[in-house]
Amino acid sequence: MKKQLGATMIEVLVTILVLAVGLLGLAATQVMSLKNGNNSHHRYLAALAAHEMAERMRANPDGLELASYDGKTVDGSESSVDCSSKCSAASLADLDLYDWGQVISNNLPGGEGEIERVGRTVTLTITWNEQHTGENRGTAAGGTEESEFEMVVEL
Repeated sequence: MKKQLGATMIEVLVTILVLAVGLLGLAATQVMSLKNGNNSHHRYLAALAAHEMAERMRANPDGLELASYDGKTVDGSESSVDCSSKCSAASLADLDLYDWGQVISNNLPGGEGEIERVGRTVTLTITWNEQHTGENRGTAAGGTEESEFEMVVEL
C-alpha cells in the first residue's frame, strides 16, 4: 500500500476552517447579545422616564388643571425655566417638561416624548431609535428602527 502524502496537511486545514467558522459564529452571537442588552437598557430608561413624568404631573395638580402638560412634545431642545424662587404651576409644568426632555434626549438616541390627555387619562409616549437585532437588521437607515414606549395613567 502506498502512503498518501499531504493528507495530514489537508486534515489540519479543514480543522482550522471549521474552527474559524465556529469562532465567527461565537463573535456574531456576542455582538447580537450586546445589541439586545443595549436595546433592553433603552426600554428600561424609557419606562423610567415615563413613570417619572407621571409622578411629576401627579405632584403638580394645578398644572394639570391649567392644561399645562396637554399635547406637549419634548426632544431636549426646550428652553430652561428658572424655578429657584417661587414658581407658578404653569412654570413648574414647563420645568417638568424641560427636565423630561433632557432625560429623554440624553439617554435615548433620537428620543422624543409626547403627552396626550383626555379627561383624567394621560398617555405618555416615548419614541427613540433602536438597533435592529432581528431578521431585517440590514436596512438603508443604518440598521435602526423607531421604538416606542407608551404608558397610560389616570391622574
